[in-house]
Amino acid sequence: MLSSRLPLMETSDNNASESPAPRRSGRARAAPQKFSPEPRHSQNDYASSSKRKRGQDVDGDDDAENEEPDGSDEDAPTDGGHEEGDDDDDNDDDAEADDEATRRPRKPRSSRKSRSKKPAAKRTKINGTASALAPGPLAVPAVKLPNRPKKATKVAPPSLARHDENSLYSEIFGSGNELDDVAAHWFQRYRDDDAKALTELINCVLLAAGCEQQLTEDDMRDPENSANRLTELEEAYEQTSISDYPLISRTKSSKNFRELLVGFFGSLVTLLHQTDTIYNDEELLDNVQRWVGIMSSSALRPFRHTATTVALSMLTALIGVMKQLDDRITKFNQSLQTESNRRGKNKMLIDDTQKTLQAAKESREFIDAKVKDLFDIVFVHRYRDIDPKIRAECIEALGTWVCNLPTVYMSPEYLRYLGWLLSDVNVTTRLEVLKQLAKVLKRDAEKLAHFIDRFRPRLVEMATRDSEASVRVAAIAVVDILRASGMLEPEEVDSVSKLVFDSEIRVRKAVVGFFSELVQEFIDNKIDEIGGNDVLEELFGDQEEDDYDSMRKDWINIKALAENLAVYDTQLDAEQDEIRHGLDVAADVVNATIPESRISLAAQVLYEKMPEISNWQVIAGYLLFDHTTSSKSRSSKSHSTEAAMKKAVAPQPQEEAILLEVLATAVKESFTSSIEHGRDRRRHHRLDHEAQEDAGLQLAGFIPRLLNKYGSDPAMAATVLRLEHFLDLEVFQQLRQSPATYNQLLEEIATQFSRHVDQALLNEAVASFLHAREYYELEELVDGKMAGLWEDSINSLRSLDKICELSLRGNLDRSTLTSLSQTLMKISKLVTISDCVDVLEAPGTSIDSEQPVIKILVGIVGRGRLTESDDELDDPEDEIVAFAIKSCLFFFMWKVQRLRKAIENDEDIHSDDLDKFVVLRKDLINNLIQTFSSRGFNDDLRLYAVGIACDITQLFIFLRPHIDGPQAAKYGKLRSLLEEMPAGLITQEIIPILDAAERAYAKRTKKTLNDPADDDDPLDDELPPEDDEEEELTEQERFAAELKAEKILCELTAKLVMAILARTIDHTGPDAGKLRKRLARNKNKLGTNFKDIVAYLDEDYLRELQGGKKKSKGKGKETSKKPALSTEVVIDDDDEDDPFERVEPEEDTAEDLRRRELIDDPIEDDEEEEQPANEQAAEDDEIIGD
Repeated sequence: MLSSRLPLMETSDNNASESPAPRRSGRARAAPQKFSPEPRHSQNDYASSSKRKRGQDVDGDDDAENEEPDGSDEDAPTDGGHEEGDDDDDNDDDAEADDEATRRPRKPRSSRKSRSKKPAAKRTKINGTASALAPGPLAVPAVKLPNRPKKATKVAPPSLARHDENSLYSEIFGSGNELDDVAAHWFQRYRDDDAKALTELINCVLLAAGCEQQLTEDDMRDPENSANRLTELEEAYEQTSISDYPLISRTKSSKNFRELLVGFFGSLVTLLHQTDTIYNDEELLDNVQRWVGIMSSSALRPFRHTATTVALSMLTALIGVMKQLDDRITKFNQSLQTESNRRGKNKMLIDDTQKTLQAAKESREFIDAKVKDLFDIVFVHRYRDIDPKIRAECIEALGTWVCNLPTVYMSPEYLRYLGWLLSDVNVTTRLEVLKQLAKVLKRDAEKLAHFIDRFRPRLVEMATRDSEASVRVAAIAVVDILRASGMLEPEEVDSVSKLVFDSEIRVRKAVVGFFSELVQEFIDNKIDEIGGNDVLEELFGDQEEDDYDSMRKDWINIKALAENLAVYDTQLDAEQDEIRHGLDVAADVVNATIPESRISLAAQVLYEKMPEISNWQVIAGYLLFDHTTSSKSRSSKSHSTEAAMKKAVAPQPQEEAILLEVLATAVKESFTSSIEHGRDRRRHHRLDHEAQEDAGLQLAGFIPRLLNKYGSDPAMAATVLRLEHFLDLEVFQQLRQSPATYNQLLEEIATQFSRHVDQALLNEAVASFLHAREYYELEELVDGKMAGLWEDSINSLRSLDKICELSLRGNLDRSTLTSLSQTLMKISKLVTISDCVDVLEAPGTSIDSEQPVIKILVGIVGRGRLTESDDELDDPEDEIVAFAIKSCLFFFMWKVQRLRKAIENDEDIHSDDLDKFVVLRKDLINNLIQTFSSRGFNDDLRLYAVGIACDITQLFIFLRPHIDGPQAAKYGKLRSLLEEMPAGLITQEIIPILDAAERAYAKRTKKTLNDPADDDDPLDDELPPEDDEEEELTEQERFAAELKAEKILCELTAKLVMAILARTIDHTGPDAGKLRKRLARNKNKLGTNFKDIVAYLDEDYLRELQGGKKKSKGKGKETSKKPALSTEVVIDDDDEDDPFERVEPEEDTAEDLRRRELIDDPIEDDEEEEQPANEQAAEDDEIIGD
């Protein structure tokens, strides 16, 4: 011990100054025995029980190991104020320790003492060192801000101004010298004065923890008082209110702090081993271990974290020494055995080797004992520390030990810590465990069968179900190592492989390697079934690369891919009988189709990794090949091989559907990526301009053939039609020169449109027509195909119009309703493609059906009037009406577009045509009103009819400046198109419909509505009957129902708000303004979306939105200049200001305002605008600084 060299004066003062050192003699002295009183029940008990015996951990049974993590404090809060209790919990679980020399008791905190400090020398200012500059007690804590702390409140590494007091700290972190040289310099100082050098070393650790209080040489000589002395340092440290310390500081000066600290102690331990000081001077390592061990159990996180880092670095270095000694012992054993086996033995050499071997073994035993002690003192307690950073460092160190010395640490005794922390609550810790496990398993997975069997289920669970995507990605990498070693069960392989369909793209990308290796195993098995690679090379050796119509060797890969995707797709379908897919629920909410199937999602991530997918021409050739026919062969041997090949690659129907999805995704990735990433030459499979044209020609030729083969199935035909959307017709030079290829393609698309009534297929066909009409050269081709489709649909409609009155509800049977619904559905699709006014206004050629198609459609809207409910026929009847309403809406939109162009060109409008159009508009509005007014609750058709009625009336507001302006004499007759909806609708129909939508949403979300005003009429509308079945819904379905109710309310409210602003409703009559008032009643009760929509009725708010940019320059003051007005808006200075009239539809539409991300409350906007510029700049700087 140090006291043998420098005796301490016997005094009761623990902090007594050191006595003059007497002349050192060569005689060995025994350390004087000090009086040790019985410890009190305070921190002494805590310290004495803090060490865990190694034997207790080693001999524990599996149950004890399973319960070990349960006592940890992983789930405790990470607030520093709770750390003390955490350490108490840690140590209460530990067994009694026999060796009290390494963990001494600490006395309870009593008085808070402070130590005076000398003014620091002037150096570059470092945050957190201000307290060191002021003499006197540390009585004033640092001020902390409640929100974002300023940089000055964070304590960076202690100032290097303490160079005079601790040259070691300055040399490590400030000199830039090699750490081996720094360790050598300190070792030389230790030889000159061991007590001073040791004090300097421990004080360096304290400074690294951010503590500027110092120990003395007397403290080093008094090991019994080490715990109490550390308590005093903790009390002084707490008074500084430090919020940061070097190891976790993000300041620039702390960038390499941890690496330097760890590297120095590693170099020091190595040096002590090389000089044999670690064996000859045991007191040195004991003293360092004592102080570091006590600090590692401190209640203060800076002390505990820093000491743990130092201890782990020492352990790593000591384990490196053990590795060197093991290698030395092995070498000596080999030399001894070799020399002993010789005939002429050299006894002297054998004796010397045996002595050297014995010395190495003794050194090995010594280091092993020190490592075990330090492991028990630090790691056993800190691996479950409340601070996740400390836990992560412990696991990182353990992984290093396992890799450096697997003979010792690759055993269940140590690996169990990795397994336990797989369930850590902190993401960083779990990630670190997985990182270390990946290193260990890559090296020796076969030797860890027991560990893998025990913790494999948890690893698979993390890969498939962890809440953090980053953890799942890391777990997939670990599980992939187990798969390569053959240590996964088949059901575990399936559960991980299905992650290729996961909704998180990072997870899908991470599992690509796992899935592709699984596919490769299938490929190898199929090749073996056929006869091996040699047989296949003989069969396909001379095949041309671009021959896609003949059987190819690549088809084995495609078959294996399809089989795997089909198996896992089927498994997911079975699972979704109990759990609905999130995309399905989203589709229900918005009444839309799922944009991308899970097969498409999987193919997107597999595209770059699997050539079977990126080479989409091979997939197309595989699908077009007739796998049922037999081909002629030149020899019986080749015939049998070819037959075996055909049998092995023949697809199942489900696999063909999946491969069509894969083909569509591969084409999309290939064509779109060549456009969007044309400048990125590093990406694979990207086409240049000429290659893209060739690929487009190939695709245009493949699509008709695929439609011929799979056109009978609507779902598969829809997938094939999707391929046309990815053709870049602008660069399709050869197509424009010879349009026959694309003409054939359009012919097949039109055939599919006529042949099927599937909504998904019709949507894809319409998208293809719209895509083609974007190019002028192809517009004529598209119009020619559409003319035939229009003729078929109109003829079908007129054939039904001849036999019955289509405007009367209830006069058709179920089959006729279905036929009419299919016809109207196709008409509702065709009207969206191009101008259909001439087609719909053309009169009929038959006496039985002379009226134009648009009049028939308007009459069918009248079938929406519900006089008597019929549960069997109400749904198809309402579906017919909905299709008719949509068709009428698009007709009016195309008609308004023509009318707008005529006015812009100052053309005359014939009175006869105008009168017919006015009557048609009035009939449609009346039929819509009858539809929604005849229903007692808000079904889909009622809400749809209300919205379309509002839309129809708003289409004509562009006429106001022409009717009341200079062109009034010419276009004044158009005023009848601006007729408002009847004023009586407000109280009788509109408000009850709104009220029902509000109550339905409030009931779903359990919100409370405001009470009606005294002058409001009582409402009798009922809620939809399906609301009574809420108890039978699952949690996900209930959430979807809430979203759907909110969507219905917000869409209805938006339609009404726009109609009010357009002055087509609630503008005149005795109840004018009543709907506006009613909409504002529950503005703050039904969520942010509803509130944002209703806010547009606030004239000041809308005016501010329109002129916000100009007003911001004037700090919130209103500008005298009016914004530029569109020609579609009436300007009337005598009338009251109308916010809608100030809106430019092209710039201030709802979508435009939404895109600007405008805030909710205009008052708050004013306050922000009035904020001084310097304050705003200061706040921006503060955010950037943080």
